[in-house]
Amino acid sequence: MSVATVTVTMQTYSEIDNTQELDSAQEREIVLRCQKGDADAMGTLIIEYQHWVYNIAYGILGHHQDAEDVAQDAFLSAWENIGKFQFRSRFSTWLYRIVKNKCLNHIDQYQRRKTDPTEIDDSQPWVPLDTLTPEEEALRTEEKNIVHAALAKLKDSHREILILRELRDLSYEEISEILGCTLGRVKSRLHEARKALKEELERVKW
Repeated sequence: MSVATVTVTMQTYSEIDNTQELDSAQEREIVLRCQKGDADAMGTLIIEYQHWVYNIAYGILGHHQDAEDVAQDAFLSAWENIGKFQFRSRFSTWLYRIVKNKCLNHIDQYQRRKTDPTEIDDSQPWVPLDTLTPEEEALRTEEKNIVHAALAKLKDSHREILILRELRDLSYEEISEILGCTLGRVKSRLHEARKALKEELERVKW
C-alpha cells in the first residue's frame, strides 16, 4: 500500500462510525492478508480502528490536527511493519503501542499544545449523541467541553487509562496487556484517575 492509498482512506474516517467489531479469528485472517501485501485488508483494519486510534492520539495530544496527523502516521507505520507482528498479543495492543510511541515522538519534536476546550470535534465518538433538541444539544456540548478541559489537565498516565477504560471500554485484562502492568495496578491506577478527573471536573465547573 502506498502512502497515498492510506491517506485517501484516512480522510474518510471522520465520516464513518458504523463498523462492526471484528472477532479474533476475522482479525487474524485480515492481518495475515496484510502480511502478504493485501492493501484492501489494511484498509479494513484502518476502518475498524480509525476512531480508536484518533481518540487515543487526541487523548494524549489534546489537539485535533495533531491527532489526525499522528493517526495517519501510525497506520502508515503499522502497514510498513505488519510483517513484524507475530500474534503474541492482540493486534490492538500492538497498534496501541505504535500510536503511543508516535504521540511521544510528536511531543518530543514539538512542544505540547494546550487543549482549547472549545475545539471539540463532534464528528468523533467521544460522547455518543442521540437525536437531541437544540437545548439538549447545547447542554451536551457544554458538558463535553467541561470533560475535555478536565481531561487536558490530568497527568498522562491518568488520561491514558481513562481513555482505554471509559472510551474504548477495554477489559482490565486488555488494559493490563497494553500498559504492561498487573491487574491490581490497573485497578488502582483507574481508581486514582477517576478520582483525579472528578476533582478536576469540580474545579472546571466552579
